[in-house]
Amino acid sequence: MTKNKKQSKNQSEYLLTGSLIIAFMLFLPYAFYLYKAFPEVEIYETSLFTLRGGEYGSVRDFMYFVFAKSIPLILLLIWFTTCKHWWYYSIAIPIAVYTFQLIGIFNDSVGIIDEMEFIYSLPFTLTILVILFFVRSKIRVYLKATDLKKQADDLIDNATLNQDHKE
Repeated sequence: MTKNKKQSKNQSEYLLTGSLIIAFMLFLPYAFYLYKAFPEVEIYETSLFTLRGGEYGSVRDFMYFVFAKSIPLILLLIWFTTCKHWWYYSIAIPIAVYTFQLIGIFNDSVGIIDEMEFIYSLPFTLTILVILFFVRSKIRVYLKATDLKKQADDLIDNATLNQDHKE
């Protein structure tokens, strides 16, 4: 396989991956409405799992809160891991708050969600910040290696083209 075909294949794979990620991100806000697929019953049993409405009364209401907190959380996580700006660590604060609220949904002893003080989410903020920093550093190494490989391939291709033109 020639270098041009190899580059074309790598670019098309990159385009496909990026397109799938964008399609996922565009679909995700609409996934919020999946809560309507759950019945207005207190206990919903299937062969795979059993859901209980708990403090929320019905399974549909419970799933409404789960989707309302998890979808923005997923989008914020994607934003954090792909952001190249210097301020990307500030995204960790809403990530921590949404995580804390999502945990509160599953904890029946809390009673009403979104009424806890922001200060209670501080330990979660620090924990998430450390975990996300680790994930981000691993991704950064991969991205830098990919960029360096692309730059080296471009230099080699330019040198080969220049050599071919001289001959």
